[in-house]
Amino acid sequence: MPQQEEHLRDYFQLIRKHDFTLCLTLLLVLGTALIISLRLPKTYAASTILFVQPSGTSSFPSANLFQNVLSGGVDRREMETISTRFSTESMLNTAIANLEENGHADAAALFPPVGKLKRVLRAQVNPDSDYITLAVELTEAEGGERNAALLVNQLAKDMQMLRRGDEETKLSKLMEFLENKQREIEAKIDKNLDDLLAFVRDHGSAEIWVPTLTNLLDQLARVRENLEINQQQLYATNTHITYLKEQLKNLPKQIPLSETTSHNPVWLFQQEKLFNLESQRVAAAKKVGTTSSDLEGLDAQIAEIQEKNEETPLLTTTVTSGTSAHYTYIQNQLVALVPNLSRYENAAKRLKEEEETLETELAKLVEQIPENQIILTQKGAEIQTTNAMAEEIAKRSLEAEILYAESKIPASRNQIGGIEIVDRATPRKIPVSPHLRFIFIIAGITGLILGVTVALFIEYFNRTAANLKT
Repeated sequence: MPQQEEHLRDYFQLIRKHDFTLCLTLLLVLGTALIISLRLPKTYAASTILFVQPSGTSSFPSANLFQNVLSGGVDRREMETISTRFSTESMLNTAIANLEENGHADAAALFPPVGKLKRVLRAQVNPDSDYITLAVELTEAEGGERNAALLVNQLAKDMQMLRRGDEETKLSKLMEFLENKQREIEAKIDKNLDDLLAFVRDHGSAEIWVPTLTNLLDQLARVRENLEINQQQLYATNTHITYLKEQLKNLPKQIPLSETTSHNPVWLFQQEKLFNLESQRVAAAKKVGTTSSDLEGLDAQIAEIQEKNEETPLLTTTVTSGTSAHYTYIQNQLVALVPNLSRYENAAKRLKEEEETLETELAKLVEQIPENQIILTQKGAEIQTTNAMAEEIAKRSLEAEILYAESKIPASRNQIGGIEIVDRATPRKIPVSPHLRFIFIIAGITGLILGVTVALFIEYFNRTAANLKT
């Protein structure tokens, strides 16, 4: 047989059908919760807020670790230590004993055992702050709100006195330690000064031979620098001379200076001679009594000269030669560089000799310098270190004295030992438990759930019985 599908309205009908059962169950649960709540003992709480300051109030900043420890900078570890210390048996027993001594013996007699007080006492560190919330809860039989306030205030006061005593003890021991250390360092400084003076008297001072050594090193450095410069100049001069000699080999010594073109003197002489012979022939031809043989002789001479003129060139070229100017310039450079080469060589020789002399003197001086320089330096460094320690110890001693003096000054606003009571615990008549509203809400929810469950069971058994009958 397929299972019948159930709808939400079916459940509402079921609730309406068994509304009496639901109401009865709810009333029974609420009544039971009310009776139990009324029979539970009322618990009252008292709390106070503490502000934890550094263990000492310094008027100057503390930059390093030693100063932070000296000034008692509050950190999370210290806060947790203080909060945990409130719940120790010794602290609780001391607070109860102090209440008895202060005239609250009747209240102290109502306190529960210390084991239970440790459970009901809460000392909570507020996050990201220097505040501690101290609270305790007591029932009416244990004194209620009055005893809770007395206990919380007494615990806060005891912690103030305890922390102030710790601060004073710590500062007094620190001052004693610093005084002893200061005396030791002063004695060590005197001893180091005596040793240094005795050493200087026996072995001399570095103020004499250190400047000499520095001067020799400077001279040797300058000589080596000059020698290097001279070597470079000598090398450059030799290279330049070699280059000039190679250039001189490739240059001609004589070169044409000028060229002149004019008529050939031989041709002019023959031309002049030809002119004379022609003049003589003309004169001889007109002269009376001249024979033909004379004319023929002149003609022969004229013809011969004309033939030579044809073979002789009309113009002639005259070339003037001289020494090359470039050749002469290179020769002059070589003449000027040769003395420089000799001067550089002589200077290099002199500088090498001077270098050897300085090296010899420096080696002798270094051999004469004893290892006392190291000892002297160590002694000086030891004295400086000791003086720095003495100065630091003096500063710390002054800080400790100031902190100790400030710890003796009466503090205001309930501040003792670096702990300030911001809000004192006061008795409050409002109990913290039982919470009737919370109990009624839980009881109502429980009654409704129980009533619905009973209604479902009744409906289930009814349907089962009906199915069995059919």
